[in-house]
Amino acid sequence: MFLFSNGHILSDLGFWMFFIPTIFILSHIVLLIIIIPQWLIDGYFDPKGRKQDRYNALESIANDLGLHNKTVLPQKNLNFFAWLVYQKKIRDYYTPYENQITKIENNIWDTNKEIKPDSIPRYFYGAIFSKQNLLDVLCTKDSSKLNIVIVTQRIRKGKNKSDYYRILHLKSNTLTFPQCSIIPVNEWIDSISPNQDDINFISDEDFSKKFDLTGPDQLKIRALFNKDIREEIAKNPNWSWKFENHCILLKYRINIQELHHSQDIKVSFKEFSQLYKKLEKIDIANGPSEAELESDKPKEIINKKLFNKRMTTFGIFMGCGTILTSFSIFLLFIFFVRIDFRFFVQGVFFMAIGLTLLIYGKSEWKRNKDLKASGRVTQD
Repeated sequence: MFLFSNGHILSDLGFWMFFIPTIFILSHIVLLIIIIPQWLIDGYFDPKGRKQDRYNALESIANDLGLHNKTVLPQKNLNFFAWLVYQKKIRDYYTPYENQITKIENNIWDTNKEIKPDSIPRYFYGAIFSKQNLLDVLCTKDSSKLNIVIVTQRIRKGKNKSDYYRILHLKSNTLTFPQCSIIPVNEWIDSISPNQDDINFISDEDFSKKFDLTGPDQLKIRALFNKDIREEIAKNPNWSWKFENHCILLKYRINIQELHHSQDIKVSFKEFSQLYKKLEKIDIANGPSEAELESDKPKEIINKKLFNKRMTTFGIFMGCGTILTSFSIFLLFIFFVRIDFRFFVQGVFFMAIGLTLLIYGKSEWKRNKDLKASGRVTQD
């Protein structure tokens, strides 16, 4: 019996000694199948010369605007191992720029990256799993007063799809801005469900409809965003802005054609520079008084037609939320009866959606009822 058991253990040990290396080898063969086409496209072939053309376009624009082209020069005809090393060098080179952008974007899911020492696993696995989000970089000349960085950001949306954004980041040691963000909004959605933290202006209804301006210090923000600043920002209703301490960040989406010829950089750089010149002239401390700033703060007054539209919308939200929550409770009941985790996952999924719709719809329903009760719903 002992010999049989011992032989059985040796047999299992031999199986695992064969199985684990086999899985390891097969998994890496699959990874090679994935990465080799990428190497052939990125490191060996560029039949239309698009990367070199884009680099040349950036070089020309940098010369026209008095900037430095900090983009990594594309290389071709790299063997597989040289390409792996080249990819890590690119990731390490762009990491400081990416950390600088991420800091003001407040992206909690993309913390500051560290440049790690070179090693064979980091060359190989990094080329497969690491995200390279920055493509191009233009910078102003080194200055203690003003520094501007222009980058192209790629956000992957799937296996073969990416969205591209142009980002302009300014840092000035001579100016200090209140923390705030300006985000384009859909007017219809904003009329139905406005952001309660949005800073609006009675004197500028057009700006208030196009953007959500939010930040903790409303008085300073109102003093900063005077008529001239609002008019400058309203010229480009699809651009997003962030202000914080000594920094300004501008971000807008570009298409593939703009990515390759990069002519949009000249337009955005000019607008960016004009806005900065106007910001330099603003003296928040000696600006409008608190009473003047508060007088330009509108109260939410809506007509009866919009009130009815809102109540219908949020009534539907509450109804859908109630149905989905009830359905999720039914799925969880089946889970406890059958102990089948498929029903548990589905129940939690539908409950999350249902409760979100129900809570949000109920809060907006109550808020609009309060508007009516306070006399802020008019006939026209």
